[in-house]
Amino acid sequence: MKNIAFPYPTLFPFIAKESKWQSLINLEPPREFKYGSGNWDYDSSLEISCQLNWDIKNVYSEANLLSIIESSKLAFVLSSGQSEQTGKRAKLAEYKLSEIADKKEPFLIKVPSKLQSSKLKIKLLIYTDEVEINTFKIKSGSILYMEEATLLLEGDLANFAVRRKDLSNYGCGDALWFVEFQADNLSETFTTSTTLYLNNKKPEFIKQLQSDPFLIHLIKTDVITTVLSSILLGEDDFQLDFSSEYPDDSLGKIVCDWLSSLNVNKESDLQNLRYQLINYQGIFRSRCQNLASSKEEE
Repeated sequence: MKNIAFPYPTLFPFIAKESKWQSLINLEPPREFKYGSGNWDYDSSLEISCQLNWDIKNVYSEANLLSIIESSKLAFVLSSGQSEQTGKRAKLAEYKLSEIADKKEPFLIKVPSKLQSSKLKIKLLIYTDEVEINTFKIKSGSILYMEEATLLLEGDLANFAVRRKDLSNYGCGDALWFVEFQADNLSETFTTSTTLYLNNKKPEFIKQLQSDPFLIHLIKTDVITTVLSSILLGEDDFQLDFSSEYPDDSLGKIVCDWLSSLNVNKESDLQNLRYQLINYQGIFRSRCQNLASSKEEE
């Protein structure tokens, strides 16, 4: 937006360096966004740190906008998900600029777990209420400055929701995990339709999972098998269309990518795979296992 010509004065020409963005996962040392988040899953606590590299009062003074600093606000807005169509958007924090004009320490913003996904875009916005400068009226909500930073949340299980729960409530108290799949249509996001539950009564297993690639591979295989089985056996509910362009992080997009890797690209291929699932489950599961391996190598 720095190169856009605004019909009113802004702060853009007077801010030479963007902010320093860092993530804090489970109170571990902060990491700059460009290095990724480190080991993260949906049970992690996540905070965003934003350190301004400019002085608020000085910049307003240079821009001849000190007269409207009392009417200005700073906000952090989050967009989560791989696309705007299926992602979530929320205002995480908002401040009156006059109350933080002398702030030197970084802003710390907590990201609720329900808004977390494998890709987060954070916007820092400075905008104003309706004001008048030299007889020029500026509308409420007009942007004086904006910058955007993207955080890719990493971790081997970052593509679907992970929760810890007592599995005895489901009649499987000694199980290590189970995969829950619930979706009404293929336009839903993969992260909201697929949940991995880890048995919180098995802390040794959960600890081992953090560093054991074989366990992670088994879980990914189970996720792929569960989701594909549900869709293949519930064809009347999902109506998979190979010609449709599903949003990037949608269930339909991910399932079509999986099917393409299995050389399933048309309706007759889908019927053959469904027949294999029903009559040759061992081969079907082995193909899902192979698919999980190929995705790990990408």
